[in-house]
Amino acid sequence: MLQLINNSLQKKFILITFMSVLVIAVLVSVFVASKTRSALYNATEQKGRMLAQTVSALIINELIYEQLGLVEEGGLIDNYVRELHEREELELVFVAVLNAHLQVISHSDFSEFGKYYEDPFVKSAQLARKVLVQKTQIQDTNINALEFATPLSIEGKRWGVLLFSLSLGNVEKEAKAILFQILLLTFMALVLLFLLVYFLSQRFIRPIIDLSQAMAEVEVGMVEKTIPVKGKDELSQLAESYNEMVRRIRDTNEEMKLAHEKLLQSEKLATLGVLSSSVAHRINNPLGGLFNCVRMLRRKGDDPEFRGNYLALVEEGLDSIEETVGQLLWTAGKREGEEKECEITSVLSGVVKFLDYRMGRQNIRYSESIPPGLKVPVPPHDLEEIFLNTMINSILGDMKNDGSSDNQHVGYEEFAK
Repeated sequence: MLQLINNSLQKKFILITFMSVLVIAVLVSVFVASKTRSALYNATEQKGRMLAQTVSALIINELIYEQLGLVEEGGLIDNYVRELHEREELELVFVAVLNAHLQVISHSDFSEFGKYYEDPFVKSAQLARKVLVQKTQIQDTNINALEFATPLSIEGKRWGVLLFSLSLGNVEKEAKAILFQILLLTFMALVLLFLLVYFLSQRFIRPIIDLSQAMAEVEVGMVEKTIPVKGKDELSQLAESYNEMVRRIRDTNEEMKLAHEKLLQSEKLATLGVLSSSVAHRINNPLGGLFNCVRMLRRKGDDPEFRGNYLALVEEGLDSIEETVGQLLWTAGKREGEEKECEITSVLSGVVKFLDYRMGRQNIRYSESIPPGLKVPVPPHDLEEIFLNTMINSILGDMKNDGSSDNQHVGYEEFAK
C-alpha cells in the first residue's frame, strides 16, 4: 500500500502538469519581461532622438543668429542647456554643445567648459547626418544611460555637435516592477491552476487509483472487492467492467473449490479402495488358514500333539492379522515423540507389504536398488506416506490404462545418490 501511495498516479499527474505549466509560465514571464524592457528602452531612445532633433534645430538657429550679430554670442545657448538639464522629467545626465573643433562651448556642468572631446563616438557624430546613440554607464554609479550625439549642420555647413545623455535608471526600475508584477500574477495563476488540477485529478484519476487498490486486494486475498460506480463515462464503464470481472472470478473460484473437493474425495475413495483390497488380502489369507485349523481341531483335537501343532498355526495367523491391523493403525495417525529419521528400506518394505497383493493382480513388478542402512532425516510416518501415495498413484495410473500392460515397473533406483 505504501508503494502504491508513493507511486500514486494522481501525484504524478499533478506534478507533471504543474511542472509543465510552471516552466511555460516562467518562459512566458521572461519573454514578456524582456519584450517590455526592450519596449521601454526603445521608447527612451525614440524620446532622445526627438529631443536631439528639436534642440539641435534651436541651437543651429542660435548659432546663425550669432554669426549675423543679431544676438549675444553664447547667451541663448547657455540658457537652452541649463533649462533643458533642469527639466527632471527628461532625466538628463548632462547636456553639452561642442564647436567644430569638438571643444565644449556650453555644458550643464560648468567645469567641462573649454574641454576637447576626442572620443570616437563624438568624432563620428561630427561627420554623421543623423542622430547617433550608444549605451554607457553613468560615472561612479551602476546606472546605465543612453548617450546621444547629433551634428549641428545645415546643407554642408557644420557648427559642431550636440551631446547629451538620458538616464535609464527609472526605465530599469519600471522594468523590474513590471517583472515583479508578472511573476506575482504568474504565482497566483499557478496556485489557482494547482487547485484546479488537484480537483480535476480527484475526478479523473481517483477512480483509477481506487481500481488499482481494489485489484491489489483481490490479488492478495481473492475476496470480492468491488468499487462504487459513479456516472456513465469511460471511467465508470471501466469500474463496472472490473466489478463484473471480480464477480466472475468469485464464481469461478467457488466452482474450482467444489471441483477440487470432489477430486480429493475421489482420490481418497480410490486410495481407500487400493488399501482395502490389499489389507483384505493380507487378512483373508491367515483367516482361511484359521478356518482350516478350526475344522481340523474339531476332527482330531483329542490328540495333544496334533492339537499343539494346529494351535501354533492359529497363533501365527492371529499374529499376522494383528501385525496388519497394527501397521494400518500406525499409518492412519501420526504419533507424538516419533523419531526424526528413519531407514529407507525398512519403511519401504512395510509399504510394499500393503500393496503387494494389488500389484500382483495388475502384473506390476516392483524392484529397488537402495544401499543397506541408508537413512534420511524424515520421520518414518512421513516417509511412509510419501512412498504409499507415490505407489498408489502408480497403481491407479495403471488402472486407468485398463490394466492393458502386462509388465509395469515401479522402481526406486539408487534412491539417495
